[in-house]
Amino acid sequence: MVAAAYIDNLQILKAIDECQRQAEGRPLWISAQQLLNELSGTFAADLRLMPGFLQELFVARAAGHLTWRLSTQTARPDDASYYLQQIQDLALTAEGQDRARGRMIQRPAPVPGEDDGHELSDLVLQQAAVIITREYADHQRVTFLAEEGIPPGWLSMPDEVGPGDVHAVLAATWRTGSVGRQLVRAFLGRWLDERLITGPDAEQRASLIGQLMRQGWQVRESDSVLVAAEPVRGIPVAAPPLHSWRPHPLVESAARPQFLIRQPDQAVFAAMKAVEVRVRDLAQFTDDQYGIDLMNKAFGAGGPLADPPAPSGKHNDGPRSLFSGAFAMFRNPAGHTIVTYDDEAEAVEAVALASTLMRHLDRVQARLLSARAPASPAPPGA
Repeated sequence: MVAAAYIDNLQILKAIDECQRQAEGRPLWISAQQLLNELSGTFAADLRLMPGFLQELFVARAAGHLTWRLSTQTARPDDASYYLQQIQDLALTAEGQDRARGRMIQRPAPVPGEDDGHELSDLVLQQAAVIITREYADHQRVTFLAEEGIPPGWLSMPDEVGPGDVHAVLAATWRTGSVGRQLVRAFLGRWLDERLITGPDAEQRASLIGQLMRQGWQVRESDSVLVAAEPVRGIPVAAPPLHSWRPHPLVESAARPQFLIRQPDQAVFAAMKAVEVRVRDLAQFTDDQYGIDLMNKAFGAGGPLADPPAPSGKHNDGPRSLFSGAFAMFRNPAGHTIVTYDDEAEAVEAVALASTLMRHLDRVQARLLSARAPASPAPPGA
């Protein structure tokens, strides 16, 4: 404890750093006035200390070394005692931590378009840590994180934090500034997108992705890095069977880029176009066959993709009706007019229909290949 008539901002930063180390990097659980009491070594600090202490807090915050939350917005700095009581969740920034520890580290600025500096919920880090901890033994967790550069070599972890404490390591790395955030964003994105040797199951992934989207984060398709995005509101918690559902790969590859840039109408158009291209290829038609006419010719009676006639000789008109109806409703209008979806869920459902059509084409292709396969030669002596 420091007993003095004046406490400068470096002493304050060092005290906060020590408290945060003890709390595994979390913000302080005491108010600024309680911190002053601890620094002055009394249960009730001298009122004469308070204006100067508050001023040092403002200096540290203005320098980008300190953040806090004011629990009562009507509090005024001219009432230093009351104002200090309202300052909660004191925490050091990466620069504040460096100053408290006497370090000078050059960090690059955040990458535009990837990270706008908004926070990542600690709950997400906790949930990811729980999944990883269950998957690996302590020494394996250290190796798993180290392979992704976590924690960076220059980051000193508190003595009481073990290297296998996944949550503490991720949280500390995140708070070190742009470099740490880049490491955590790359790790979480790749882990969620199944690019590492292990990852969450479908239900866990859906839950985490939903939380991240609500917080303004998304996994970028091109490299599976977590990047800043517009927060998505009202994402429901789907039933477990929906967690594991994914559209047909040919549909997903066409629609996903459009959803990522918030173009649901183009996602539907691209999904239906992928179906159209595959129908034309399987039917071996030329490019001048397209749209509803293509579907009617391909799946109509005697068409190359039509189901074999029933034993009664009757043609199954269901696939033709389904494909031509889907194109009449979703493909043709989008090709000639501007189609808008007020509810993105409607676009997702249209893409799901395209996925259903594509899976039917899987069965059609398997049937065509089977019909073209040469008959097996008769066994000798038959």
